[in-house]
Amino acid sequence: MAISSAEAASGTRLTIRLPDDFHHHCRDGAKTAAVLHHAVQRFGYCLMMPNLQPPVTTTEMALNYKSHIMASMPEGSFPYFKPVMTLYLTDKTTPDEIKKASSSGVVGCKFYPAGATTNSALGVTDIKNCYPALQEMSDQNMMLCIHSEVTHADIFEREPVFIEEIMTPLVTDFPNLRISMEHISTKEAVDFVLSSPDNVKASITCHHLLYNRN
Repeated sequence: MAISSAEAASGTRLTIRLPDDFHHHCRDGAKTAAVLHHAVQRFGYCLMMPNLQPPVTTTEMALNYKSHIMASMPEGSFPYFKPVMTLYLTDKTTPDEIKKASSSGVVGCKFYPAGATTNSALGVTDIKNCYPALQEMSDQNMMLCIHSEVTHADIFEREPVFIEEIMTPLVTDFPNLRISMEHISTKEAVDFVLSSPDNVKASITCHHLLYNRN
């Protein structure tokens, strides 16, 4: 459910009875059960981030990870809980893999610039290498979730530079691709999303706003 700016300004009250987590790190191995213990008590849908070791780069890996998550569920009844799967986008992700993922219930891909964050060594080195896969994602109405930072700029400028160098041409080249800029932390990102078409959104998390040069 979305509320308009006018509704927000008028003091409209929105009660979220069961929130979803659209940026969830469920980890792997034994850690998954520990994370799920908390997640299933609070959330309905959880969009699973794919930057594991090794990363979830194929549909088969995504389905295996989903099976691992379901097998790690705590005791009790949680019929409302649903893991929603994503693929880890790489330079080598193919349109055929995107088709397979879409038909298997995978909802999107996560774009990690190579070297930008945790377990991103196999991430994208040049977004244009992914253009065939992105076109297929657009055709399949899938979501592209983006870790929006470059690696060559000052730490406080990485998101604005990413917007200038990558996001702006990406939105132009794929006008129908559903895009979510993940955990944005700058005014430039907010302004970009507000000025973009409706297919471009963003997530904001409190802990990503608590940052310093370290």
